[in-house]
Amino acid sequence: MSPIRTRNKRLVIPLHERVTADLRKDLEKGIYKTGDLLPSENDLCASYGTTRPTVRQALLTLENLGFIIRQKGKGSIVAGPKRALGILSVSGVTAGIGPEQLKTSILHKPTVKEWPAELIPELSEAERAAGCIYFTRLRIISDRPVLFEETFISNIGLKGLLKSNLENRSLFKTLNERYNLTIKGGMQRIWAKKADKATSELLRIKVNSPVVYVKRKLNTNFKNVSIYSWLYCDTQDYYLEDYF
Repeated sequence: MSPIRTRNKRLVIPLHERVTADLRKDLEKGIYKTGDLLPSENDLCASYGTTRPTVRQALLTLENLGFIIRQKGKGSIVAGPKRALGILSVSGVTAGIGPEQLKTSILHKPTVKEWPAELIPELSEAERAAGCIYFTRLRIISDRPVLFEETFISNIGLKGLLKSNLENRSLFKTLNERYNLTIKGGMQRIWAKKADKATSELLRIKVNSPVVYVKRKLNTNFKNVSIYSWLYCDTQDYYLEDYF
């Protein structure tokens, strides 16, 4: 393994991270299919010229990420390829999954309405007076719904957005192309909650199944225009990822 060099220091990637990265790449490419066994610990030790503790650390990382299930006496079983949903990034889900695999269904078409009471304390006077553009979307991957989102956008300077077709289109890309609006940071709160009846029906999961719930505010380059989203995400086959 070739070390990564800096000016005066020599930084070497730990071997267990290299093993994890190699196996993860193969899993994401589908080289190992759901239900397949990964190479045994002995085989991995021989391939990388290392010891069991190093290999086990790599396999534990893959297990914690949901890529594999480890069974005593059988080995590491592939749980299925995982992909990042991209909801933690301002690039959005379309950028994370890719438009060719992601379908977006509009459940509630864009409508001007009053802000929900929960958001009012965070709004400027101009935003409160203008109201919001509200719509809901269901994001579908491989014919399976994985994300339901409610979106509220300040109704300022976005003439024509009510008539925009957001079916199978990136919201951020649409806002940028039509209005030259860009994201300039923001905040998000994330926690787990149990799916209620409405959410479980939309995501086709059992009532009380765990879902990731994200409340997000994105600031833009337009004065008094922010984007608020409430996201409900089923991460059974996907994980959340961000870089910092």
